[in-house]
Amino acid sequence: MDVEFIPPSGVRDLMARVERARHMVTDRFPNAPGRLDDPAYWESVFEANAAAVLDVLRRVQLPSTHAVRYRFYGRAGGDLLVRPFVARTTTDVSTIRRLIDWHPAPDSVAPALRAQATQDVEFLYGHFTYERSAFGFFEYWVAMQELWASARWVHSRVIADANDFAEITGRAQWRIEQQVERFEPAVILDGDGGAQLAVLLHCHLDRASVALYRIEIRKDQTVQFVEAIPVAHGPRGYVM
Repeated sequence: MDVEFIPPSGVRDLMARVERARHMVTDRFPNAPGRLDDPAYWESVFEANAAAVLDVLRRVQLPSTHAVRYRFYGRAGGDLLVRPFVARTTTDVSTIRRLIDWHPAPDSVAPALRAQATQDVEFLYGHFTYERSAFGFFEYWVAMQELWASARWVHSRVIADANDFAEITGRAQWRIEQQVERFEPAVILDGDGGAQLAVLLHCHLDRASVALYRIEIRKDQTVQFVEAIPVAHGPRGYVM
């Protein structure tokens, strides 16, 4: 199985489009709600963000008859606990919201909990189609990260190449712990219709860090985080 690397220009273009979509939603919701735990407000924000992001993607599609909806479960520190699901645009989802339980985003799941059933294929992943190329799998992973919108992802940046890595780790108080040969996101296509990804992420939470994330996208389109290998650490980041 050959490793394919995502060109830095493609990474930067994709992430710039996603960032612009995020800003469009921020402009629509400039003020925090009177109640910081108001479900209606946060569900509207997350649903608007999902629609805006999907609109700028080129290799990932959701049928026009469907939309990404959310249930908001509250706050845990600075993190917003949500669960995305897909429903027809004409469906009253109030009953669905009452029935589905919360579970962490894929990038927040401890290894011991990964075997637990979630129904995410039926509620989310199985509704999407995407280009079965290295870039298609990478864009699908970015799309699912945006839909789950964990605090870690929101405060992270995908490293596109050696220049990105050098610009970050060359700052004061940074220490490289693990040498990396290639910095571009890497994809291995599996013969069964899935893929393995390796992506360097710069995260600002708690202590600033760069880690190499290994991700598995299975043939049923489930996203699974395999491990995060520490690569570099920097100064104190954002405290949640």
